[in-house]
Amino acid sequence: MRPLFVHLVPALVDPAELQGGTAVVIDVLRASTTICHALAARASRVLPVASIEDALARRDHEPTVLLGGERGGRPIDGFDLGNTPTAYTPDTVAGRMVVFTTTNGTRALLHSRHADTCVVACFANLSSVVDRVADGSSPVHLVCAGTDGAVTMEDCLCAGAIGRALLDRGEAVELANDSARLAVSAYDETTRDDATTGVLNGLRSSQGGRNLAAIGLAADVDVCARIDATTVVPSFDPLTGAITSLG
Repeated sequence: MRPLFVHLVPALVDPAELQGGTAVVIDVLRASTTICHALAARASRVLPVASIEDALARRDHEPTVLLGGERGGRPIDGFDLGNTPTAYTPDTVAGRMVVFTTTNGTRALLHSRHADTCVVACFANLSSVVDRVADGSSPVHLVCAGTDGAVTMEDCLCAGAIGRALLDRGEAVELANDSARLAVSAYDETTRDDATTGVLNGLRSSQGGRNLAAIGLAADVDVCARIDATTVVPSFDPLTGAITSLG
């Protein structure tokens, strides 16, 4: 059986444990969703960086890049774009590289760079990620970004959705830790009546969803709850440091 692990925050997995496996990085609200939207809008690539200073230094070196990201949920002064997925339109990003830094998501990506394969997941590309993960034999590590080191409901639900989909397809996977079993149980309970409504209500009621609503970004939560809005599967290449699209 192929083991499937869920790590509810990056600190719960040593990067060395990801070697030889497939890492699926999840930051539903909002970095994963925004990266999917950027690549679906034909951004040439997304370059995740750890700090605002790293992003500004990259633009000093390469003035044509776009800077995107957030701190505390809000756009960063001097950046071209925030972390609102729908702001990444073809008119804005097509053919451009986006240098991207967020409070949690980009850090989770950099933490996962030692995996043999590293992809980005959210509800927007759920089925496509499941298809991609199913086409392999290595251990699967679902790495949830969390918020400031704390577990987040939205990332847990997405990890559970991926685990549930793999199990329902009859894939030869086993839930290899209690976090995986908890994530699948949480997803099953939240979507017991209807997946679309359950995910939307789950994200709205999560702490992350409520935080975004409090700063006037409730519409972003609804966008992030849309299941299978795109077929894009962002893939992180640690050699180049860039994320490009597999789909």
